[in-house]
Amino acid sequence: MHKIFFTLILTISFLFSSNPISYEHDNSKDIAIKQRIKSSHLKVYMPTLPYFNILSLINGTLVRLSDSNKGWEYYLAYKHKKVDALTYDFWLRKDVRFQDGSTFNADSVVENFKHFIKGPFLYSNIHNALDYVEKIDEYKIRIHLKVPYGMLLNDLCVINFYTNDYYKKYNWRPSYTAQNTKAAGLYGAGPYILEEGYATGLTQSKKIVLKANPYYFEKNKPYVEKITIYTQLTNKEVIDKISKKEGELDIAYIPFDKKTEIVNSKYAKLLISPSNGTFLVHMNLLKKNSKLKNQKVRQALNDAIDQERLIKFVFKNEAKISPFLLSSNAYYSKEISKKYLNRKPRFSQKELKSILNGLELKVVTQDRFMFICRGIEYQLSKYGVKLNYFITSDEKVVLKRLFDNKEKNYDWDLLIWGDEDWNGHPWTGFFTLYPQSGWSSILEDKFLDKEFHKLFKLDISSKEFKKEVNKLLLYSYDKAYTLVLPSANIVLALNKEVVYKPSKMAIFPLWNAQITPYHWSVRKKELPKERLKYFYPIRVKYE
Repeated sequence: MHKIFFTLILTISFLFSSNPISYEHDNSKDIAIKQRIKSSHLKVYMPTLPYFNILSLINGTLVRLSDSNKGWEYYLAYKHKKVDALTYDFWLRKDVRFQDGSTFNADSVVENFKHFIKGPFLYSNIHNALDYVEKIDEYKIRIHLKVPYGMLLNDLCVINFYTNDYYKKYNWRPSYTAQNTKAAGLYGAGPYILEEGYATGLTQSKKIVLKANPYYFEKNKPYVEKITIYTQLTNKEVIDKISKKEGELDIAYIPFDKKTEIVNSKYAKLLISPSNGTFLVHMNLLKKNSKLKNQKVRQALNDAIDQERLIKFVFKNEAKISPFLLSSNAYYSKEISKKYLNRKPRFSQKELKSILNGLELKVVTQDRFMFICRGIEYQLSKYGVKLNYFITSDEKVVLKRLFDNKEKNYDWDLLIWGDEDWNGHPWTGFFTLYPQSGWSSILEDKFLDKEFHKLFKLDISSKEFKKEVNKLLLYSYDKAYTLVLPSANIVLALNKEVVYKPSKMAIFPLWNAQITPYHWSVRKKELPKERLKYFYPIRVKYE
């Protein structure tokens, strides 16, 4: 009764307050600057896969990720043709130059593929499928495969091109991650030049500085001259820098439980967008004597998670239920996710307590995911499960625990990281169940190995492809190799004077970001008071 009375008093006080809080709709898009100004500058917090996101900013590829249904769009190539199951032709743009002004043509592509073939990434099957690349004429190349490979276009989104000067110092090498730019220089063909810092799969500087590429071929882009990227900040630093101050942070992923701080900020606004990514929670089956090797325990952990309550109380309604390890938003898992949305649990509440009581698990996570971990912890504690944490603000520390696990046999049980859709294909989730990729923490599974090699060959538009994906999703559900969480939205804090639409994919399209004349980097006077009003959250919708 006391609580009801107190709430009523607060409501009446708010209604009759002389200065009630009011919100307005964001109008920054209407006044955004449509040309690049030399002093323009954005500061961005990029905590997830920074090496991958930065590659898309500084490098060029034949095709790149896009939010289309096929997951990619033409980039340095403008057309392609599948000649037969083992042969693909690509026509190259004629208006592309590398950042040092040198020519980009068929010779450049052939030379880059020669380097790639000597040391390709190992998380897919491109290193076994790709044979060689030949020049047909100055702006046409032909890709030859050893075996049919339906993932070719998706993998081409990650094969970046470099100048000859880059290869005099660095090279591709067999790696669990995509090739990385190891130092600043005029090496790529993307919209931005890496001016300071570096980013590789397992190492990156805390600060990375980019500047606009004067030779970039997309007209009028990028709109912002300079971008400073921060890869390692605490939650408190992120929220303070973007919500309480101006000029310290412009774009940042935030924990969902910090939405209120952003909506009620004088300097920041909240943007929410759909995502094809997911929070991946690995179960360490490589750990000696792990209780998680028991399939029934893994299944019970998944059944113990009440996704509806997680969405309401932890994700703050910025997620949807996901029955499988792939995002239920992605085109390749959307239909089957709907079908199994209300799947019955495998165990009763009594059985869950019997199976899980006394289980103690060690969790490796970034601090920005602790709001999720606490929600999981609360739900599992009802069944007698205890979680102990190793927490870091640095993603590469988490990934190193994963990559080195086979060799060092770490004693963690659960490991969580943000897995974005980095090639528009279900492989972005399945590869964590593929021991040869290095991103896996499960034991060898002959069935999965056989089925994955079937998947590699299938074209994404075929009926067989859809059937194979569904088969793998149902199998992974039964084996419970990962702890499945809801499919979350992207939740960003933006400076009020920034216009930016995030991608559902693992790509930061900062070349499309714009600023208004009131942005701190170009404004000559103090910020007018009318720009300090509160904004309604922005919700991005895709067709």
